[in-house]
Amino acid sequence: MATDQSPQVIMVPVKRYDINLTLDDILTPLTQTGSHVARARQGKALDPETAQLLRKFTDLVTQLKDVVNQINQIDPSLLAPKAGPPPGA
Repeated sequence: MATDQSPQVIMVPVKRYDINLTLDDILTPLTQTGSHVARARQGKALDPETAQLLRKFTDLVTQLKDVVNQINQIDPSLLAPKAGPPPGA
């Protein structure tokens, strides 16, 4: 049984906050993931495959940080946070 009535829509004002994160803000903690996992295990040995993957993860994030730094040296504004809504919003 369908009705022709639409639900009532109430617009509520929402305060906007701008948060500016750089890639370095995101990548730096990721480079420390392996050591954080090792400390969290409190002396328990990691599976060798897991330890190898954590090292690879850390190496890849470190490489990505190096690439970001190189890009920032060429054009500091290219990867910088932009004011306004996110792309596609």
